Formats: sequence, structure tokens, C-alpha cells
Amino acid sequence: MKTELIDVKKLPETSINKSQENSSQEKKIQTQQIEINYLKEKIDYLIRQQFTSKSEKLNPNQPTLFDDNEESVEVVEDEEIEITFKRKKGGRTSPPADIPRVRVVHDISEDEKICSCGDTMHRVKEVISEQYDIVPAKFQVIQNVRFIYGCRCGVKPLTTALAPFILPKTQVTASFLATIAVQKFEDALPLVQYLANLYFY
Repeated sequence: MKTELIDVKKLPETSINKSQENSSQEKKIQTQQIEINYLKEKIDYLIRQQFTSKSEKLNPNQPTLFDDNEESVEVVEDEEIEITFKRKKGGRTSPPADIPRVRVVHDISEDEKICSCGDTMHRVKEVISEQYDIVPAKFQVIQNVRFIYGCRCGVKPLTTALAPFILPKTQVTASFLATIAVQKFEDALPLVQYLANLYFY
């Protein structure tokens, strides 16, 4: 048996060629593996399509939706209809008119009605603000009436000061809040139900 002699000078070149062949073989193997996986997935998909049950089956006697109708269909244009509506303005609502009113007048003193020019101010108009109030077994509205006084000399009008509220910018009095607190925490009455009973009392 003859043995081939290896040239030491050609050894580096031979090793480089071998490594290049190995890398090309690895790339080829990877490409083939990708193709094999793709073909497996495709075969699995075709098998499922052929042998598995379909979730939706169409009746062969049922007409299709895309058949051309021989009869022509006339298109009728819709008439334009203008719709108008009234929108409620925001803001605080006035108490119901059927609730009795108690008129409380807040007026300035007689000395304040004398203008700096020496003339007596005349009443220009009155300003009414309403609050909900509760008297035991009675629901009423307190009208706080204030007067505005002005002078013909053109000085700035003078308005009666309003008594301080327990909660600013609210429509309830101290007795109203006290009654709600007692009914809520002492009598264990639901707050919503209690207010509804007051409204329809």
C-alpha cells in the first residue's frame, strides 16, 4: 500500500481549503434543513385541510351571495331630513316652585342709605338667592333678599352684605346639613333615599 507524502510547505494551504469546504458544507446543510422544515409544515397544513372537519359548511342548495341578479334594482336616494333640538344650558337649577318660600330681608342701615353727596339713596333693585332649608317634618326654601341702592349723582351702587354660609357657594343651610347628618349617622337611613323622601315630601 502506497502512502502519500504530505508536503509541509503546502500544509497551511491545504488546511485553509479544508476549512472552506467545511463551511460551504455547513451552509448547504442549513439550507437543506430550512427547506425540509418548510416542506414538513406545508405537508401538515395540507393534511389538516384535507382530513379535518370544516367549521363552516355551506349547503349546496343555498344560493350564493355573489350571483348576478337578472332583475335590475332601482336605487332610491334618501331624502334629507333636518333635525333640530334644544340643548339645556348648564348651571344651577332653581328649587321647585311648589316648595314654600320664607322671605328673609337683608337691608343696610339707615346711615348707609345716605350718599356722600348728602342725598338719600333709592332702591335700584333686589337680588334674590335661594337656599334649601329643613324644618323638622317640613321642607322649605329660604329666600335671601338683598337690596341694591344707588344715587343719581353716579356714585357706585351699594349692595346689602349677605350673611355668611356654612358652606360657601351652596344652596343648603346649617339646619339642612345637621338634619342629614343625624338621619345618616344616628338613624342609619341611606343618604340617597333620605334626600328622595325630602324632595317628594
